[in-house]
Amino acid sequence: MRRLPSWILAAGLILVLVSILPVAAAETSINDHIIYISSYGPAYVWNQQIEAGIDAAISDSDHTHLQLSIEYLDAKVIDDPTHYDNLYRTLAHKYRTASPDAIIVSDDPALLFMNEYGERLFPGVPIVFTGINNPSNLPETGDGTPFFIGTLEILPVQETVNSIRKINPRTDTIYVILDTTYTGRAIRTQIDEQAAGRTNSITYLYPKPGANFSAISADLAELPDTAAALILTYYLADQDLTPYHIDEISAELSAASSIPIYSAVSIYNNRGVVGGVQISPYDLGYNAGKHALWVLDEKPLAGTEPVIYMPETRTVFDYNEMQRYGILKSALPEGATIINQPSDSITIDRDAAIIAAMIILILAILLIIFIIQNRALTKTRILLRESEGLYRSVVEGQNEMITRFQPDGTIIFVNQAYARYFGLDPEAIVGKKFRPRIHEDDRKRVAAHFATLKGGNAHHTIEQRIILDDGRVRWQRWDDHAFFDKDGVVKEYQSVGMDITERKEAEQKIQDSLREKTVLLQEVHHRVKNNLAVVSSMLEMQALKEEEHDPHLSAEIREAEGRIRSMSAVHEELYRSVSFGAINVQTHVEHLAHDIISTFPDAAKVTLNVYTDDCHLSLEKAIPVSLILNELLTNIMKYAFVGSTTNIITIHMICDNANTVLTVSDSGVGFPDNYDPEQATTLGIQMVKTFVEYQLDGRYEIETGSAGTTWTIRFPSDTK
Repeated sequence: MRRLPSWILAAGLILVLVSILPVAAAETSINDHIIYISSYGPAYVWNQQIEAGIDAAISDSDHTHLQLSIEYLDAKVIDDPTHYDNLYRTLAHKYRTASPDAIIVSDDPALLFMNEYGERLFPGVPIVFTGINNPSNLPETGDGTPFFIGTLEILPVQETVNSIRKINPRTDTIYVILDTTYTGRAIRTQIDEQAAGRTNSITYLYPKPGANFSAISADLAELPDTAAALILTYYLADQDLTPYHIDEISAELSAASSIPIYSAVSIYNNRGVVGGVQISPYDLGYNAGKHALWVLDEKPLAGTEPVIYMPETRTVFDYNEMQRYGILKSALPEGATIINQPSDSITIDRDAAIIAAMIILILAILLIIFIIQNRALTKTRILLRESEGLYRSVVEGQNEMITRFQPDGTIIFVNQAYARYFGLDPEAIVGKKFRPRIHEDDRKRVAAHFATLKGGNAHHTIEQRIILDDGRVRWQRWDDHAFFDKDGVVKEYQSVGMDITERKEAEQKIQDSLREKTVLLQEVHHRVKNNLAVVSSMLEMQALKEEEHDPHLSAEIREAEGRIRSMSAVHEELYRSVSFGAINVQTHVEHLAHDIISTFPDAAKVTLNVYTDDCHLSLEKAIPVSLILNELLTNIMKYAFVGSTTNIITIHMICDNANTVLTVSDSGVGFPDNYDPEQATTLGIQMVKTFVEYQLDGRYEIETGSAGTTWTIRFPSDTK
């Protein structure tokens, strides 16, 4: 029987799958929700591979309508209680109405965060953990405790050391490249536990505490040929304390090292390490995704013992690094996988041969077309060179500083303005590392600024200080733009900046001048208030002097004193206020009304209610309003409560953008039957009318009766 071509079989299989998929999708659950809480940031390669594993596990399942939310703790950038308290409040608000069905946490900071806040955020929700270095962080189970299941991050250090000894039996020293972060300390404990009780005469060396990238490079250069290096760190800093990108650590250390570097983690493959027995963050993520899906399907009971899995390992070696150090395939452990190994032979079946022939034919046609169009392409190249020259002339003619650089600080391009500012040779600096010396107070802010340059937010602006070689501190403004590779990892940055020192100094002078004027204006209001207080005291003394000889004159003097005291209260409120443009009516009216009422013998029998709807008044409106209140409250205390048993005064103010309504009412006996306030000639009533009509440009209404009297005053609000 003639065998069908492979491409026909593949097409038929695809048609079958397409016909089945809708039925399968219809049978899956919907609206399941998983929250993945990562210890680190989205640009971190370890985290990217864990996310890829989780996505793959979900894609391989029949949960096509599952919702996956991702939250980042950024523990490599900031790691303090305030940061986690803020995250807790953010997540509590974000998911207040959307509790998940399962939680995935990766690495120890995220597990510790859930231990602290999990029951408050998502009570009873099962937790899937992965990448945990310290098993003691898993909580003790009990009634009501969420169900825990997941995979530890136990690095196969001893297995990798055994592989190193098999490759080079003379190896007696392992230089472990490890940081002092929480993760680094946990891995150090794992190494000590795995080495305990073994008699393979291996000495483990570690970098000195606080050692930076340069110090570790120097250590590697001095080690003998009986030593090997084992890189397990996820964080290193350069001499200026700038963190190294994780993608660059092993490659640059390998270039500086005279001894082979191995690793028990797969993220360093193809980055200068020989290899080793390794765990993979992709596998950790895939296992976490599978465990989360199992939790959704099985709904395990809370309070049971955690289900703990050990990570899978693979033995992987890099052919290129083996060639560099003369390592033979026969020296590798049995079953090892070799990457980057060239193929020994090529096998092509009939269908592939037909495809290859078609490709060759197409290439031949393209070659003919290329030859025909060669002249046009040559002309295009000339135009492109001219365009490039024009572009360079425009860039070089800019006053702004322009530079492009890689994440590790390697310069790709600088224009003349940038080179002049920092005293650099623009041709000599390209291909080398250069970072301006950032002011100590701005370093964390600058690091956080670059950490935010990621997908969806690739452009950002920052103002920062730098220190020049001569010690001068200068302010700069930078517009930074990130460019990404096909995997979404930052490959380079472009920065356009300018010196803004003079602008910053001018702004500081303006702020200093504003503070000085604020103090002076406060002093003006204070002195006006004091002078009015002196006048008030003088009138009080005069009133006391006239009290025996002419009580009527004494009373009039006291009324004048009350009016001055009301104006003084406005200036006192402005003196205490944060803003001199307006005063808070509530506090001002409460103080003013109590001061006026307290001067009368029956003040203790009066109940005062003040409601002002958070209104504010300018000085122009506050003084006449205060004088009106003085006259109305004085009249109420003198006449309203004669023979009354219920003594209540209510002051109410409502304000909006257009009008302000002030209501002053009492529970007194009301005006006499033959008394018409509209025809009254007393000074107090005349002053109220004058202030309302001419000072406030408003109008008033009076309602009186046996239940008391109410003054309603309407006037335009202050212009906003």
